[in-house]
Amino acid sequence: PGAMAAAPGAAAVFGEEEYVRQGKPMFGKIWTFQELQSVVRPGRSTMRDVKDIPRPDNFPQDTDVDRTTSWVFWLPEGWLQGIRTNPANGNTLKCYLTPEGKRFWHKKDIEKFLGRELPKVEPKEKSETDGKTRTRYVTDSDAIPSWPEDAEDWLPKDWKLCYRQLPSGLHKVYIPPGVEDGFLYHRESVIKYLSGEATGLSPMRGSRPMSEIMKESATKQGREATGDLKPKAKRFRHADATDYQASSSLGVARLPSEVDVAALRDAGAEGAEELAESARQVRNLLRARGFEEQTELLCAFRRDAGASELLEALAGVYYQLPAPFVGRPCFQSVRLGPSKTDLVCRGVYLRWSERCARWQFGALSEEKDGVAISAAPECAAPWDA
Repeated sequence: PGAMAAAPGAAAVFGEEEYVRQGKPMFGKIWTFQELQSVVRPGRSTMRDVKDIPRPDNFPQDTDVDRTTSWVFWLPEGWLQGIRTNPANGNTLKCYLTPEGKRFWHKKDIEKFLGRELPKVEPKEKSETDGKTRTRYVTDSDAIPSWPEDAEDWLPKDWKLCYRQLPSGLHKVYIPPGVEDGFLYHRESVIKYLSGEATGLSPMRGSRPMSEIMKESATKQGREATGDLKPKAKRFRHADATDYQASSSLGVARLPSEVDVAALRDAGAEGAEELAESARQVRNLLRARGFEEQTELLCAFRRDAGASELLEALAGVYYQLPAPFVGRPCFQSVRLGPSKTDLVCRGVYLRWSERCARWQFGALSEEKDGVAISAAPECAAPWDA
């Protein structure tokens, strides 16, 4: 499902206009491992760029400069990408060489040799007109995912990759072999799927942009409020004031680009240093995924170690969703994955309730009551839980 990326040699196509023209597909071309090893990526060093590079004299005898495939974006300055040909059977293998001719086969070995990490995310393109990071679409000519090159070879070569469209840009997803209508978002999900710990897949068919889902939900709730749409019969009662009690243990604070640890500590946040570091890493990963620099972050925190398990579950960093909910900013809980290089979103939101005229933690639905609430402006204290 989705649009096909432009073939090598075809005119480059970018931007929202082409995305709309193609019907706003939610997925790009699905790629196999073999296809990604040979595809020519627009904007990278290609055959046209490197055809005049002479073969260095210090190259191994069975290796030549790679003039047929795209060069990796993380290659250190002055290094060359080569192709080694096995003289016995003619099979070829990609390799990377230092200016002195020392040959490496894997990114992890280069990092060990250099004593530092190489870039994990390809630098974002800047707009030629305003210098801002452009939003990428699955219909862009360069919407071609890269096969993971982590130290652990965790993704089997018979899986496939593609991009899914998000409001902020592109998100790489993973497709198991033999599956036509399902995918996984994250490395951790793939590992659990491979181990049998989890078997569920997100469906491809019927996927819609989050902005449309939120808009439809808000519209429906507005129609229910005016009587234009009869709500479904409820099997529960809504919580009232008697179901909540004042909580001095829950705090909420905004997290600017430079988090003031002292301010968090003065506000009573337990583990202020750890919370600030987590916010810094979350902001960097959001920025790497194409989110705007000014994307707002909040944190919920406990003021004492003896707080309830409920407040412990709410604690953490929240990022502002690109689309508002009932006309107000809406924040979703986000945490660092086990590898600390990816993000895991939870179904916990801090949002405004039009029905109750208050801020609340909970599900993204006006039909659901909050587990912690505050009628104060700007998500401020006091909170009831």
